[in-house]
Amino acid sequence: METSALLSLLPAPMAAAILYLFVRYKFPEGNFKLVYKSFLLGAAGIIPIYFFDQLIIYLHLDHLHSLNRTLFYSFVLTGGVYELWKFIVLKLVVYPSKKVQKTVEMIFYSIIIAAGFTSAYSAYALFYAPGYISVSLYALSIGPVFISIAIIMGYFAGIALNRKYAVTDLVTGLFIAIVFQGIYRFCLLTTDTLLLYLAMAGMLATGITFVAFSFRREQDSD
Repeated sequence: METSALLSLLPAPMAAAILYLFVRYKFPEGNFKLVYKSFLLGAAGIIPIYFFDQLIIYLHLDHLHSLNRTLFYSFVLTGGVYELWKFIVLKLVVYPSKKVQKTVEMIFYSIIIAAGFTSAYSAYALFYAPGYISVSLYALSIGPVFISIAIIMGYFAGIALNRKYAVTDLVTGLFIAIVFQGIYRFCLLTTDTLLLYLAMAGMLATGITFVAFSFRREQDSD
C-alpha cells in the first residue's frame, strides 16, 4: 500500500483528537457524550455511502466520459450526498441540544462530525475510491478541505440558533458546503492541481474568516 494512501488516514482523526484534548483540558469535568456521539454518527455515514456507491456503479453513473457527467458526479453524487449526511447529523443531533448555544460550539461539533465521516471515508477510499482519483492529491488536501467546509456549515448553523427563521441560515450553510465539496471533488477527478490549490486557499480563507466572525459575535454578546 502506498505511503500517501496511509497518510490520507491521518488528518481527520488527528484533527478530532486535537480538538477533543483541547476541550478536555479546558473543561475537565465536562460531559463529552455528545462529542463521542457526533464523531461516531459522522463515521456511520460511510454505511449508506457504500450502498449508494454500489447503486452508482450499477447505473454506470461513475463513467465520467463528459464534462456534464463529471460535474454531476462531483456536485450531486459525491459532494451533495456527503455534505447532506453531515448536515443531517448536525441538525438532528447537535442543533437541538441545549448544551450548544454559541456559534463557536456549533463549529466545533461540525468539525467533529466531519472528522468522523472523513476518517471512515478515508479508510473506505483505500479499497473503493475511483481509480482516476490521485491518492497523493487526496492525502495532501483532505485535511484543510474537510475542516474548512465543516467550519462553514457549523458557522451558519450557529447563526441559526438565534434566528426566528433558522431555515435560511441552515440551507445557506448546507448549500455552500455542497458547492465547496463539489469543487474539491471536481479538482480531484480532473487532477487539476492548480485549481485544487486555488480552491483550497479560498476554502481556508473562508473558514478562517468565519472562525474570526464567530469569536467576534461571542465577544459582542458578552
